[in-house]
Amino acid sequence: MSTSRAPRRVVLYGRVSQDRAEGKSVDDQLAELRAWANREGWQVVTECRDDGISASRYANGKARPGWQRVVDLITASAVDIVAVWEISRASRDRSVFAALLATCQETGVLIATGGRLHDPEDADDGFLLDLGGALAVREAGMTAKRVRRAAASRAAAGRPHGALPYGYRRICDVSTGRTLCWEPHPEQAPVVTEIVTRLLAREPAAAIATDLNARGVPSATGRRWCSVTVSALAQRPTYAGLRVHGGEVLDGVSGTWPALVSTSAHYELVALYVDPQRDKYRNSSVVKHLGTGIYRCGRTGCDGRMRVVVEAGKANRYACRSCYRSSQPQACVDELVTAVITARLACPDVVELLTQPQDEAACSAAAEVARLQAKLAQARELWDADRLSAETLADLEARVLPKIRAAQQRIRRREIPSVVLEAAGPTAESAFAACSISDRRVILDTLMVVTLLPTTQRQRGPQGRPFDPDEVRIEWRRAGLCDVWGQAESRRWKNSR
Repeated sequence: MSTSRAPRRVVLYGRVSQDRAEGKSVDDQLAELRAWANREGWQVVTECRDDGISASRYANGKARPGWQRVVDLITASAVDIVAVWEISRASRDRSVFAALLATCQETGVLIATGGRLHDPEDADDGFLLDLGGALAVREAGMTAKRVRRAAASRAAAGRPHGALPYGYRRICDVSTGRTLCWEPHPEQAPVVTEIVTRLLAREPAAAIATDLNARGVPSATGRRWCSVTVSALAQRPTYAGLRVHGGEVLDGVSGTWPALVSTSAHYELVALYVDPQRDKYRNSSVVKHLGTGIYRCGRTGCDGRMRVVVEAGKANRYACRSCYRSSQPQACVDELVTAVITARLACPDVVELLTQPQDEAACSAAAEVARLQAKLAQARELWDADRLSAETLADLEARVLPKIRAAQQRIRRREIPSVVLEAAGPTAESAFAACSISDRRVILDTLMVVTLLPTTQRQRGPQGRPFDPDEVRIEWRRAGLCDVWGQAESRRWKNSR
């Protein structure tokens, strides 16, 4: 009777990352393992491979389907041996390697590597496997350290890094293929400049996206433009020639690529988006009324924004969409605000006042806000990845958020949209009336803050409760335009009715 032993079952695994220094290709690894199995008389159950995938913990969680197949075979006791060209091919992650040894010990599976068969249950073999795994983990850590050091060096020198941003094209070394620098893309760069210019003119991002789509302008992804992509693209520090590293703009470092917008324009745009008083609905492309999302509620503790309420048989009115307890007649409020705006724009001194240069403190404050918010975002990402405790994050927020709020208070809008200056002059009333509702809202939002105070108990007349212009508070945003002047104009408007 035959007593021959069944051949051992083996799974062959090969892997190589994108690191050119890792030696043999996956095909070469599997060929050597296949020859070894034939010499030993092992039965090859299957061959698994992962091409271009790192096995270290720095691989950002990229899955290895080939390795997962190996683990499944070990767990199911479908193989007796796992064969790899060298132990680092299995993993460079300490936790993954420890799990491999534990699973092999439980199932009695051996590990073949480096021309030798290892039994994880054996003390000497286990030590050699542990040592090989530790060396693989160390090498991965050293590689990551070299990469970080090189990235920091490139950042300090202002050299470009990472994915090519929309608006630029690469200039490469013809012999090595390495990127030498970026230059403005002849078709995309003007689009970036246009978007920033239009946003600074207070044009809604949604309206810009609609226009770009109508003109057939391709986006960075090839998909249709939307308000989110327009806003996100315009705020990138890269376009101002600023170098970002670790989520922060580096102080005193200028990029080696040409800027598409000025630094002041970039920080002006950042200031618009981080303004704590900014309302996300105010620049909606579907807004039809002058004060929707711009007029504020004056009820104590509310500071909500107004919307227009339309009811059958009643006049339209502005009502707070937060507390629902403040309201004023829409037509009267808009008429008053329009009268104040046009009267002030008609004054001979208004252009000089609007174009006066502002101090540089606002620019540095906007940069401080951007830096602190990037720092906070990075900390929150670490917390999401369980690399930062909740207590540490809370402590950081407690220290950083007050600084952000303080810097935001120092931010002042420095550039006046062209539509405001075009409406200024002796013909301001007719010029304002000829503007689109979007442009009129830009003028309003640039010049003043309008707050609708809670209505007082007044005697109702045959047409309902009379409108009181004193319940509309107007504050000018620019120094020199004078709040007292606006109050006087309000009284003049009231007396003329």
